[in-house]
Amino acid sequence: MKTMIFAAMLGMSTLAQPAMAETLKEVPAALNPAKAYILIEYRLMANPMADFPGSRKTMPLTTGLSFARYDPVLGDIRGLGKASGNPLPPKTAVTEYFRNREIVRGDGARLLLLEIDPDIWVIQAWGTTSFSLGSYSFKAEPGTVTDLGVVEGASDWPEGEHAMTGGDMMKMALAGPFRKQPPVAPMRASIRPRAAGDMAVPAALASAQVKPVEFTKGVTFGNYLGGLVNRIEGVNASAKRAQ
Repeated sequence: MKTMIFAAMLGMSTLAQPAMAETLKEVPAALNPAKAYILIEYRLMANPMADFPGSRKTMPLTTGLSFARYDPVLGDIRGLGKASGNPLPPKTAVTEYFRNREIVRGDGARLLLLEIDPDIWVIQAWGTTSFSLGSYSFKAEPGTVTDLGVVEGASDWPEGEHAMTGGDMMKMALAGPFRKQPPVAPMRASIRPRAAGDMAVPAALASAQVKPVEFTKGVTFGNYLGGLVNRIEGVNASAKRAQ
């Protein structure tokens, strides 16, 4: 009896979960004409602890971009805040979080293919840093692969601050209970078109089905993730360039 009750509760829990986009393990034999696709190459981030003996030079790809549907007229993520009057279809996830499942693994890079619903989408965040202060939106059309190009994430440190190194960790350990909490920086992301030397688009994707992304920049929305906020290019990086 208990087994039956547990199974019923599990089934109800499964039904209550919103449908998530699918991060594909390989290029499908044929694209679903009712779906849209995002192709993106991630460059691996440098490991700030690489000064430790035996440490790897790059960080494993455990976090990255997340996406949400966007209403450009109401100026917010669909179904939320100013765009609450434009709800999502039933059982649809508000945020499509990063999922590490590459179709091609390269030297210092990973190529991902995400199957989504056709709509206008916005790059909502990197990890827990929301790009609500200014991001990029784009249109994903049915039966088409939108190539976002090459993205690289970085911590957006203010002038004079940096990520902790192995030496910093040693100093913290020696300080014991008197040590200061390590500083925290929001993330930023730089995105550029695919070029010679980058990972090639898989031959299994017909060239007619792949098109470069057309970004609309300066898109703002509410911070619904509850974490740090930033512009996608980084407020600190922008300040340094302006100097």
